[in-house]
Amino acid sequence: MPVTLLAAHWNRRSADRAADATMVAGIDQSQAAVAAAQLQERAVREQSLESARRSAYAGFLSAVDLLVRIVTELPDIPRASRRELLDQKATAVVQARAGVAVLGPAPVLGQAEKVAKQCARLEKLALRRAVLRSAISALESAWCPRNAEWCQAPHHNSAHVAWELLCEWGRLENEERWEKLDLLEFTLQERQALDAEQVKHVLEVVNNVASWDEMIGGFIRDPLMERFQAVRDEFADIAYGSLSLVA
Repeated sequence: MPVTLLAAHWNRRSADRAADATMVAGIDQSQAAVAAAQLQERAVREQSLESARRSAYAGFLSAVDLLVRIVTELPDIPRASRRELLDQKATAVVQARAGVAVLGPAPVLGQAEKVAKQCARLEKLALRRAVLRSAISALESAWCPRNAEWCQAPHHNSAHVAWELLCEWGRLENEERWEKLDLLEFTLQERQALDAEQVKHVLEVVNNVASWDEMIGGFIRDPLMERFQAVRDEFADIAYGSLSLVA
């Protein structure tokens, strides 16, 4: 009897241990499955957030690039259509920036603010810039086809003088501008490269010389566009550098 009872005791104990081990293994498996599911869910959420951020960044860059394009094209667009086109592109930038503001981390948001500030600067100067650059282009087309600087033909000479005056206007002293205003008006009208309405708008712009270099641009450097391009490229580097997904 003692031997039989002892054997039964050990059999029961072994069975209990096996049951405990099975239960522990089951618990471990359940916990591992839950952890794996949580990791997968988090990965899906992060992937979705990254995808949304990538889309927001791309939309913002597309909007600001379209704004710059229209600012560049405005001088060749009829004046009556300029304001509406500019407003459309500027509004699109504001809307696209809202998406970045909702999703972007702090470094990206900070750079987006810089881009938005430059876009606002573009919008502010765009219409006056278009007037001046349209006039500059018209005057250049009226130059002497051989040697604009030395040509003595009155019409060719007037176009070149008017062009030179506009290019240097922002660097003249107030008194010099006042003295040369009549000459500018005469040379703009004399060649008839610009119609009366264009001359009127040019003369309105020359009464406000603030930010002249940004409006007039130049052959070699265009300060307004250079500053925009710098902050735009920095935004792209910071924004896409903050993403972990491969494009």
